[in-house]
Amino acid sequence: MIAERRERPVELAGRTAAVVTATCVALAIAALAVPATLGYDPWSWLIWGREVGHLELDTTGGGSWKPLPALLAVLVAPLGSVAPTVWLVLARTLGLLAVVGAYRVAKVLAGRSAGLVAAGLLLLTPDGGPRFLRLVLEGHSAPISAGLALWTVERHLVGRHGQAFVLVTLLALDRPEGWPFLGIYGLWLWWHRPDRRGLVSGGFLAIPLLWFGGDWWGSGSPLHGADAAQVSAGEPDRVSQAIERLVRSVVLPTWAAALAALVWSRRSIELLLLAAAAVWSLLVIAMSAAFGYAALARFYLPAAALVCVVAAVGAVRGIRRVQPGWRRAVAVLVVVAVASPWVIGRASNFSAVLDEIEARATAEDDLAAAIDLAGGAARLRACGPITIDSADVPRPALAWRVDVPLSAVGRSTRIPTGVVVVRTGGKADVRLTAAGPTTVALARGRGWVIYAVDCPSASPSLEVRLAE
Repeated sequence: MIAERRERPVELAGRTAAVVTATCVALAIAALAVPATLGYDPWSWLIWGREVGHLELDTTGGGSWKPLPALLAVLVAPLGSVAPTVWLVLARTLGLLAVVGAYRVAKVLAGRSAGLVAAGLLLLTPDGGPRFLRLVLEGHSAPISAGLALWTVERHLVGRHGQAFVLVTLLALDRPEGWPFLGIYGLWLWWHRPDRRGLVSGGFLAIPLLWFGGDWWGSGSPLHGADAAQVSAGEPDRVSQAIERLVRSVVLPTWAAALAALVWSRRSIELLLLAAAAVWSLLVIAMSAAFGYAALARFYLPAAALVCVVAAVGAVRGIRRVQPGWRRAVAVLVVVAVASPWVIGRASNFSAVLDEIEARATAEDDLAAAIDLAGGAARLRACGPITIDSADVPRPALAWRVDVPLSAVGRSTRIPTGVVVVRTGGKADVRLTAAGPTTVALARGRGWVIYAVDCPSASPSLEVRLAE
């Protein structure tokens, strides 16, 4: 039922790697049929990528600076109107490769069955949502960071230490929790492979140069990103919330199976993987406690991915300890029966996640339609300041479509002049409708209304309305 043979850490064949990658690309393209839009951060990264191309980077209006997604966005942003779609395909491909990475590492350690279990468990992270699917579909970098962690381990196991170092460097360019791992692995590689010292030096230099140098260029302060990340400093219970999110980052039986792997393993690799997951998680919690950084569930994804791998190894090895035949079959049924309530409970939430994704996509589509009917980006820019009554995804989406820095799109609708984007039927819509003749509705849609307030180029005769 479950193979007894222990897999050797054998390099993936070039043809196999190409087929796997091509399959992930094809699935990412096919997933474009699912209604979804970019998340808040991916929109911000595309804006930054466009600004880097124009040598006018402005990182003051959004979240904290991250070099890796910003560099990827530099490659995608010049594609213009198709850039968001290309980003989704790229990010989804890398997210799917994270699932492949979980399968691959667990397979190397304990066979194909362990690989399948690890991949399945990863899909149920990083919270009760489970929102791994949403993170992949909306183009977030958290699944990418999980994939980088997993493939770093996989490359090390097959002896490709230089490639492993490159991957952990990329991980450290996406998440500051990766810095200690880059340092440790870099020092190990420096000692054991003198021929790789140039590579190690380059990786070490890239961290301060791209993290602090990029933010310095975009904001005027090398520490602006650290300040922007302090969104939870006023929450007294942020540490308890961070711990709760850690516990919920994987489905509950995963923790028990991971501990079982330590008991039944004869090698140190499972202990090292769990230790790495623990260090990563403690860094997330410590930064939340010390600096007020948000300990969001997705920040635990690299750690959760490693725990999923170790848990899969533990579950498979535990079953293999049972005598083959009917006893082993019973053991499998017992494990499945015990884990099913938690697994089914999380998996049943997938439909709610898809509904949430679709609702966000509908709101963004309505915004794009309203911008077009209002006369397009140039007309909106001509009216002066731009604001929107949303601090969520629509704000960076508006900045991208109107071709302005994110800092140029305000969050408050109480301004004397300019363009004001409000939700249809909301309080701001009612207030602006009654504001007087100098306030003109340029476009009214199902989700959004775009007003011009005291804009010389807008008059009631130019008013545009979108049919309900």
